[in-house]
Amino acid sequence: MMLPKLMHIRMFVAVYEEGSFTVAASREGLGQSGVSAHVRQLENQLGVRLFARDRTIIPTPAGHAYYQQCVQLLRQHESACNAVGHRAEPSDGSLRIGMIPTMTRSVFSRALLAFEAAYPNVSVHLTEGAGSVIATAVRRGMLDFAITQRMSYDGGGGAVGLSTSLFTRTPAFLVSSPDSGLPHCEPVRLSDIKDLHLVLPIGRRPLLEQYLIDHKVQVVQRLNWFESMLGAMDLVRSSHWAAIISGLFIADDLRRKRFTLNPLADPILWDEMLLVEPARKPLSTIAQNFIGFLKKATEDINAIPIRIAHGEQSSNADFNEISRHE
Repeated sequence: MMLPKLMHIRMFVAVYEEGSFTVAASREGLGQSGVSAHVRQLENQLGVRLFARDRTIIPTPAGHAYYQQCVQLLRQHESACNAVGHRAEPSDGSLRIGMIPTMTRSVFSRALLAFEAAYPNVSVHLTEGAGSVIATAVRRGMLDFAITQRMSYDGGGGAVGLSTSLFTRTPAFLVSSPDSGLPHCEPVRLSDIKDLHLVLPIGRRPLLEQYLIDHKVQVVQRLNWFESMLGAMDLVRSSHWAAIISGLFIADDLRRKRFTLNPLADPILWDEMLLVEPARKPLSTIAQNFIGFLKKATEDINAIPIRIAHGEQSSNADFNEISRHE
């Protein structure tokens, strides 16, 4: 049997990951009929049906098994091309990155300044958005990689077509007004707080709701419709409402004391940030280098929220380090 053409395999992987011939065609820059023809030829060559075609496109058991091998083949092919110099890593060009607001507010600018000093001819394009949106953009080849928040409380796996790995963990803080009466930066148990009015931003709601249930936290009133963490914090600052926000997001506010900030205790609630990349191809060297700068900036900024969450005191020098690149 002749080996399948690489283009056939690419089109099959695109249809499998997108669940649609139309979306796969848009992603790959071909007409829908062209994508269908590639997949049909592949099926004929293999002698099996890879998709059950009805109102929806559903991979057959053979399709599921074949995809797992194909996605690794495409990744290895890309690595092989890079290794022999067919796609040499440029010292210029562009890098397309997606990030959730937690990362753009606290870490991105510091990493970008360091990266620009090392790679002045590389243009960096940032897309800020919800984790699900930027992850989809990575899968469709619109972004090189993204940093998102793990959405499921139990740490469920990544989406089809994506490879995810833990980027960092940051402790969550209760954010309330300066007049809340809570001692700034002291760990608190939510179950000990009476009359708790809690804002639950949409993107964080599943994680927070599960934490509240697990630890029997009584909430008097909830606001569930906020999409923006900045909007939630604006409300919190001048009202009786409180919110639970990632330590990285409010790292600079620890120093400025515009809010009362308390890490959650017994247990600490950890927000996990994930590095998301396409499963079918490896990250470029330039992308890996940017991630290195991003990790260094994250470690520097995240160190203080982590120490406070563990009940340690931080000095003014620590807070000055957070704001050094403002």
